[in-house]
Amino acid sequence: MKKFTIALLSLFIPSMPIGATELTIDIGTYKYEEEVNGAFFMSDESDPLFFSVGLRDWDKPSINELKFLYTAELTYGQVEYTGSGTMTKDYYKARFESFLAHDIEGLSPFIGIGYRQLYDNSGGTVTSTGALGYDRRSQYLYVPVGVMANISDELLFKGQYNHFLSGKQTSYLSNAVSVCNDIDNTQDEGYGFDAAFIYKMSEKFTLFSYYRFWDIEDSRSANIVCAGSVAASGLEPKNTTTEIGVGVSLRF
Repeated sequence: MKKFTIALLSLFIPSMPIGATELTIDIGTYKYEEEVNGAFFMSDESDPLFFSVGLRDWDKPSINELKFLYTAELTYGQVEYTGSGTMTKDYYKARFESFLAHDIEGLSPFIGIGYRQLYDNSGGTVTSTGALGYDRRSQYLYVPVGVMANISDELLFKGQYNHFLSGKQTSYLSNAVSVCNDIDNTQDEGYGFDAAFIYKMSEKFTLFSYYRFWDIEDSRSANIVCAGSVAASGLEPKNTTTEIGVGVSLRF
């Protein structure tokens, strides 16, 4: 997956117009929920908010211009787990997207490549019912396809559909049971979409809001091996993720 990501990003390296960089800071809510056979299985929900900092260039291209745009963001927050009991744990998230945008009579359609990684720091924790926690790493590779449009001189809309290429879920089961192996589950099906509104307050400052959603199907299964023997087969269940937030940006 990493080699494929690097190869795709290299397509955007050729010289083309790059606008001003913005520093972004935002707060938001987060909810992740899994279901098995259509029934609730577990959820992680922000407690109370996630905090993000990032860099981006979302300046629309000029008329008939082809332009490179990007987003780079780091996020931290605590979540309340509900499933086999309850517990509070730390979440870390990184997101990078790069786009090629082209102006067509005031609208700027774009296409690019995106990578999202989330780390669930549950190792060493115990739920309210005594279940042992373990660390989890979630990785998505996807193709964002969307459009940017000015609603007014001060207000910009950006919307995108995220075509899911692949996902990898690593469960560090050895955190909970030392004789068991860590497992990787591959995800093949799913989709996402993002929507954002950006309000220009001045030449340097903007306010923005966002909505992000993912819907991912069951992963492939993988064997759980404990003490040298196959103990069970595990998969990452069908899940959804919803993020809503507001922030401010400062143009360099």
